[in-house]
Amino acid sequence: MKPPHHEDDLFDFAEDDQTALQDADREAWRILVVDDDQDVHEATRFALKNQRILGKNLDIYSAYTGHDAQTMLQQSEQFACILLDVVMETPDAGLKLVSHIREELREDTTRIILRTGQPGYAPESEVIEKYDINDYKSKDELTRSRLITTLTSSIRSYQQIKTIKANKEGLAMIINGAPTLFRERAIGTFAKGVLLQLCSLLQIEKNGFLCCCEDIHHEIKVLAAYGQYKSMSGSILNSSEHPDIVHEIKQVIQSQQRFIGENYVILHMRSPHSDNLIVKVDTHKNLSETDLHLLSLFSVSISVGFDNARLFERMENLAYIDPLTRLPNRTGYLYELTQHINQQTPFYLVLADIDNFQAINDGLGYQVGNNTLIAIAKHLPSLLGDDTLTGRISADTFCVMIPDSNRDYVHDKLMKLELSLSESFNIDGYEIPLSLTMGLVHFPEHGSEAETLLQNASIALKHAKKTNRAGFSEFGHEYEQQLQHRLHMAAELRHCVERNELKLMFQAQICLSTMNIIGAEALVRWHHQGRTVPPNDFISTAESSGYIVPMGYWILEEACKQQVNWLAQTGEEIVVAVNVSVRQLKDPHFIQRMDEILLTTGINTSSLEVEITESMMMEDSDGLTAILHQIRQRGVHVALDDFGTGYSSLSYLQKLPISHLKIDRSFINKITGNKEDRAITALMVRMGELLNMKVIAEGVESPEQQQELIRLGCHEAQGYLYSKPLLTEDFIDLLHQINGQELS
Repeated sequence: MKPPHHEDDLFDFAEDDQTALQDADREAWRILVVDDDQDVHEATRFALKNQRILGKNLDIYSAYTGHDAQTMLQQSEQFACILLDVVMETPDAGLKLVSHIREELREDTTRIILRTGQPGYAPESEVIEKYDINDYKSKDELTRSRLITTLTSSIRSYQQIKTIKANKEGLAMIINGAPTLFRERAIGTFAKGVLLQLCSLLQIEKNGFLCCCEDIHHEIKVLAAYGQYKSMSGSILNSSEHPDIVHEIKQVIQSQQRFIGENYVILHMRSPHSDNLIVKVDTHKNLSETDLHLLSLFSVSISVGFDNARLFERMENLAYIDPLTRLPNRTGYLYELTQHINQQTPFYLVLADIDNFQAINDGLGYQVGNNTLIAIAKHLPSLLGDDTLTGRISADTFCVMIPDSNRDYVHDKLMKLELSLSESFNIDGYEIPLSLTMGLVHFPEHGSEAETLLQNASIALKHAKKTNRAGFSEFGHEYEQQLQHRLHMAAELRHCVERNELKLMFQAQICLSTMNIIGAEALVRWHHQGRTVPPNDFISTAESSGYIVPMGYWILEEACKQQVNWLAQTGEEIVVAVNVSVRQLKDPHFIQRMDEILLTTGINTSSLEVEITESMMMEDSDGLTAILHQIRQRGVHVALDDFGTGYSSLSYLQKLPISHLKIDRSFINKITGNKEDRAITALMVRMGELLNMKVIAEGVESPEQQQELIRLGCHEAQGYLYSKPLLTEDFIDLLHQINGQELS
């Protein structure tokens, strides 16, 4: 058994064995003879005929002047050694050539031996020190044996310098890969550095590849490749295309041992996180024991280094990649989009939102919801083109960059996408109807930065949701102006309560059996800068900005005060109805604030009614139902507004603590002329009776509508037939006018 290697063995290898290895980069050492004497060339060729140095032949090239030599050096491959005459066309032509080689060509690997027929021409030590030359001899000193010895020494130096430089190149690639490890190419850069360093250590040409096989996927992916394997870089190896290579790799993985073939070696490394790394390089030589020992040390080092690189790559995936769809997330997409913007090539950007996606999650579960997202992630590029850039920007919103500036072409693509969604998707056995609402922007017309483009696409998307649901809307600068207007309005709304700019108006609610006023809906008006702002203009802004919460408390308190005043003035127990938004109900202090208002105003709780919309209840049914129960426990009525526009079923209504159903005006408008709407209204009245709820019709404007409602058995009505919204003083007058005979 051989004794274990001592550290000194490595130094012996570097000094002796290493220089004796073949340099597979060259079939022969290239030697350049530069001399103006033809006899010197012939004598040199004769002396070196059939001579091998360090296992390789010599190729002799000739130049007769310094100028000829410069031309050869610029046009030819690198020379291992140059035998150079000092005095040629000029006394210092040789030294000038050395200066040209070292300073202008920056060639510091080629070794130079100066030869002169005038030994005393220049001090030997000065020339060697200044010009980085290996030796300085007079021509009569260089006998055949001395010439061979000098050449051997110089070629060994050349080989060692090349080895050092090759090692440096490999190490530099690994080190330089560190700052870019947060990008996906970090693993590839690391793998290239590994191959370069390995080939330089073994002094073989770059002809091999490094691949990785993760246990969880069982795929063999080539991370870097050189030489005859270069075309395999980045590919997944399969048995049909590379049967022999795949078979060898699987054998190495199974045995977890390196395999040494006649002209190649396959190394196996296992990273701390269980990635199988395989390196195959063509050696074209037999490996020594020292080679194998170095390969073992090299393998351990590389497996740990690869694991670090893989860790950074996975960290990058968390930062830039959506784990569900494997598409870029918002951060990653903005980065990729910026790269396209830097190319200054026009494109369209589509922001697509899945309509009613929450219903899929709530109704069928998150797994079906996730698979739906994956299906859409695959469907978008399949319809819009593989050259698109697709990303998942938020929960159910995708972004697609279409590299085309033709508006008609892109519009046609989006319409085909809409058409493709008309058929249901089969997700986990469920037939799921899907539609997308999309916002469209153009670069550079609608923005020159990624964030701006995404923001404007979002504005277009919101516009499409309001005006073209399940369709698309292209960004227009008027949308931006509307947004600025809403932002300005939101800023003004912040101070509307403290500036006393809000006023309440009341619309009468009539009992259809007595034709008396039994209630009133409180409607807010905003008087700002000398004009009255319509509710449709500011309520949605108040909702989106959150200012609806303090505004809502003011409305609730003022309505309660007015009801108490009416009772004091008229003795009439009129019920006041107040609209409450989902933002108000979700305010954690809502019940507490309501209790304070009920207490401070002294209102009879049975004279207060809270109105919520049917669509609100679909947003967070369980959470809002719990709050409504607390409201009912205080004796306050709850009315379901806009009934008929949502998706309420009889069983669903039965679970809600509702006392009133308000039929939406869209049905009342057609009740006298449309059999279907009349039938639906009759059904809603019947549902109210079955659930023991009062039914009130909104938007009654004609006696014919009133008569039809009475015939259907509707309990109450509200609309311009009876009264438009009135200020409190005018409402009291109306109350006296209609209920006058019963007022005290």
